[in-house]
Amino acid sequence: MHQQAAPDAPPGERRATGSPRVHLQRWHAIAGALLLLAAAGLALWRWRSTTAAPPSPAPDAGTEVVRVAGPRLIGVRPGSSLAAKLDVRRVAAERTTAPLLNVTGSIVARLAPGKDNPEARWDFSQLEIATTYADWLRARAEEPYATQQLAKMRQLTAARIAAQTEVVDRLRHLVKAGTDAPRDLAKAEADLVQTQIEGQKQIFEAETALKNATRARATLQRQLFQAGVDPELLDGAKDGTAILVAEVPESRMGIVRAGQSAEARFFALPGEAFTGRVSSLAPALASDRRTLRVFFELDDPQSRLRPGIFAEVGLGTEPREGLLVPSDAVLHVGRSDYVLVQTPDGLWRVTEVQVGEARATDVEILSGLAPGDTIVGSGAILLKPLVVEALQPPSS
Repeated sequence: MHQQAAPDAPPGERRATGSPRVHLQRWHAIAGALLLLAAAGLALWRWRSTTAAPPSPAPDAGTEVVRVAGPRLIGVRPGSSLAAKLDVRRVAAERTTAPLLNVTGSIVARLAPGKDNPEARWDFSQLEIATTYADWLRARAEEPYATQQLAKMRQLTAARIAAQTEVVDRLRHLVKAGTDAPRDLAKAEADLVQTQIEGQKQIFEAETALKNATRARATLQRQLFQAGVDPELLDGAKDGTAILVAEVPESRMGIVRAGQSAEARFFALPGEAFTGRVSSLAPALASDRRTLRVFFELDDPQSRLRPGIFAEVGLGTEPREGLLVPSDAVLHVGRSDYVLVQTPDGLWRVTEVQVGEARATDVEILSGLAPGDTIVGSGAILLKPLVVEALQPPSS
């Protein structure tokens, strides 16, 4: 249906309004206006660019923010963006009984009450340990017996030689006086030599028996240590005692000492703690695991600790003043741990420390720091490349 023009419009004007030429002229006018607006905006932007102030430099531009100031020394420019990222804090001591070291261990032996035979009194975690312990007891008993036999053999040999020497001396006087034949003197002298030879042989055999007994006891004792048992500790234990052995890594063995307090928590007895002390240390490291065996005596009057059960052992639970620092403050380089300590002139000294056990987000420092030292806490990792460089030996 066609649209009719208004009846009051002239016929010529009605035809011009709907023609394509009129629409094209309108679009040209709109495009020209847009181009004028774009040209005006470009001119305004150029004018503002030429009259604006120059940009300010970056806060750390043209300055040395961080540097290696010397052997084990690092300098950070105060007020720099890097300095603002470092958590600087003062080290303070606090009273604690937390363990210096946590290790795992197990019960290797338990002394059952009411038995007189020492070979039958102990319950061991392994049958081989019981056999070796019985052999050790016999070897230990043979050693003093061999010592007594050697002493008596020396006395007997000395008495025989002395008696035969008197016979020879008496015959010499008689032969010299002409009352006895020289052949009797020769026979007595031969008997003296034979007595000396036989005495030396018997003494040598007694010494060999003593050496063998000592060697057997020492060998069996080493076998017991390798199996995780201190035989001397077993020998002096009282009824209702359990022996616990723990493995301490070679790198941490300097923390442990005999007489040190300890606390054991067993997986089989959750919620209970058994206190004790380090009774002895193994004489040598376990070569296969590079660990030191540490032995504990635990009171177990109710025989609840069965041989073979495992425990977590905390070593060094005596009350003490401990130094705690954030774990992020400790930087591990090579085989050592380091903390950045502030010097009086504002530099940071790369200080080697001995690290103890972690506690939540902190770690205890056993040596290397003193109360009142100012250190870098979180953010120290940002300086680790400089720490590695500062630890390098000076080039010749």
